[in-house]
Amino acid sequence: MSALSVAVVGLRGIAQGHARGFAALTDDFDLVAGCDLDKARGDEFAAKFPGTMLFTDYALMLSEVRPEVVVVATNNVSHAALAIQAAESGVKGIFLEKPMAVNLGEARAVIGAVKLRKCALVVNHQRRTLPAFVTMRRLLDEGAIGKPELLRGACAGDILSDGTHTVDILRHLAGDAEVKSVVGQVVRDKPDPAQPKGMGYDASGGWRYGHPIESGAMAVIQFATGLRAELFTGSLQPGRNYQDIEAIGDAGRLWRAGDQAKPPLLIQDRSGGGWRPVEVPALTDSVQTSSTLENYRQFARMIREGGPHPLSGDSAFKDHEVVMAIYESARLHARVDFPVKQDRYPLEMMLESGTI
Repeated sequence: MSALSVAVVGLRGIAQGHARGFAALTDDFDLVAGCDLDKARGDEFAAKFPGTMLFTDYALMLSEVRPEVVVVATNNVSHAALAIQAAESGVKGIFLEKPMAVNLGEARAVIGAVKLRKCALVVNHQRRTLPAFVTMRRLLDEGAIGKPELLRGACAGDILSDGTHTVDILRHLAGDAEVKSVVGQVVRDKPDPAQPKGMGYDASGGWRYGHPIESGAMAVIQFATGLRAELFTGSLQPGRNYQDIEAIGDAGRLWRAGDQAKPPLLIQDRSGGGWRPVEVPALTDSVQTSSTLENYRQFARMIREGGPHPLSGDSAFKDHEVVMAIYESARLHARVDFPVKQDRYPLEMMLESGTI
């Protein structure tokens, strides 16, 4: 089969990693174009990836290049609109950075657009495919800590930009069981009015990636299986490392103490003796982590042959529904049962009403 032509929109930060990964898999992909409103950023991209066509106009790129795959790596606030535009242009696949949207209405529109046009959609919740979390899921399935009773996750940052990863990991460890309900709370420190609204990675003026954010969040997620998960982000997380994840069972515990944890995974079980390391496959790929490259390869198979993907748009929608339920629970001061009906961004609604 010929390689699938790829265009990347939004050329800073994570886009560079995606471009390297897709460019490395020459049997599956051909990196042909990049698009960014900042021409200087485009020139820098072209220097790193010679031969790519550069654009500052997204619609023009879609019409002139006719890429088969679009990678959307822009600010959160534009993810949904650009993904829908790509689907409507006739692309075969969209690799979308998380979160898939800012509100649930946008997320529904993305899912509707790709299903209507039979376009493959993957959202980059890549952490569930990291060896530590794959190993945790396997050990839970094998009963290594008995019957799972509680999952815990903590990370820095806001719930929409960073907590979406934590939610996806918790859902993964829960066997992707359906979520029954969410109880959540958020706090928002008063921003400095002199600061501009943050449009990128750095929070500023109470905003990040083009949308308002909270300072801290916490939630209890109730799965239909009876399993529960607790989540803490931002100023409400207990000072642990980024994406600190714990699984507690009736016969032991598993703990992945953040991204830089060495060893990467610990266990306590019936054998006693406190925490001891669990063997986790090493990441050895020189371009990016081997799990991320396999996500790209599987994306190519998804486009060509159909079938599932661990980072599917349908899975990402369920993550997004949990994230929005946390905000909606905080807005209503009540438990939110699923499915979630609120299509707007509840944090924005709280700001409009002056209740946060």
